[in-house]
Amino acid sequence: MAAWADGRTALFLACVLPLCPAVVSAQTPQVTLSASHGALTATDWLVSPLPCPWLAIALPVVALQLSTAGIVGAQFGGGQPREGACFYKDSDFRGPSFCVQAGDRRESLSGGFDDEISSIRLYGRVEVVVYRDTRFRNDSRRLSSDTRDLQNDGFNDRISSVEVRGRGGWGGGGSGQNPERIIRRAYQDILQREPDQAGMRLYRGRIIDDGWTEQQVREALRNSPEHRELTTMTWPKAQEIVRRAYQNVLNREPDAGSRGYVERIYKDKWTQADVERELRKSPEYRQR
Repeated sequence: MAAWADGRTALFLACVLPLCPAVVSAQTPQVTLSASHGALTATDWLVSPLPCPWLAIALPVVALQLSTAGIVGAQFGGGQPREGACFYKDSDFRGPSFCVQAGDRRESLSGGFDDEISSIRLYGRVEVVVYRDTRFRNDSRRLSSDTRDLQNDGFNDRISSVEVRGRGGWGGGGSGQNPERIIRRAYQDILQREPDQAGMRLYRGRIIDDGWTEQQVREALRNSPEHRELTTMTWPKAQEIVRRAYQNVLNREPDAGSRGYVERIYKDKWTQADVERELRKSPEYRQR
């Protein structure tokens, strides 16, 4: 079986169909192509006899070429990255998946993977940081080993952006990296803003003079009063999050029935994306 997750189905078919159009057909039981939530899956392409026998070579070659060009992520049995991570829709590393190389990040997840990841497998010396919202915002969790079931971490089906780091720093090592880039990335990810001059000067000195790694910069920012204020949930903050969700989805102010959502944010660490997802399931939204 070969699976291309987060791929561009139309482009892939445009490459394959001219090669052997008779194979990709509902009347041809030997080979079946299907698209689900933007992810393309090819099954049984090694079954023999084939109307086009060389398709067993053509399919993986085309997919790998597209993967190399950065167009799709390809995964065939042993196609996992040497250093990176693979993200699966089901627990125990099952179901549709996509892989990310060490040093890469995804500020949003397309192909039907947004809020759909249930397990993560790591390859090589890497760590993964997952975020509840797009653009590396709000709650996050750092993972340094395989995770068979994200339910145990409170992140099952709640991941909207990811980054994969080499151990000891971004992109497989802390040495030789640009200090300003490290500091700016840490501020954006943790404090959700650009660094001020004082912060840039402080942490640049720590990196250059004291040999700090990116992880140490991030830990210092996480322990800062600003981060505690940013991440400490209060009842007014929870109410404001619900208000924004109602405005975005229902185009109105929340009513008394919104209190349940406020409590979920305050007590269960729900995000605005969680509230918006539930509002889109409401009869009011469906009847619009």
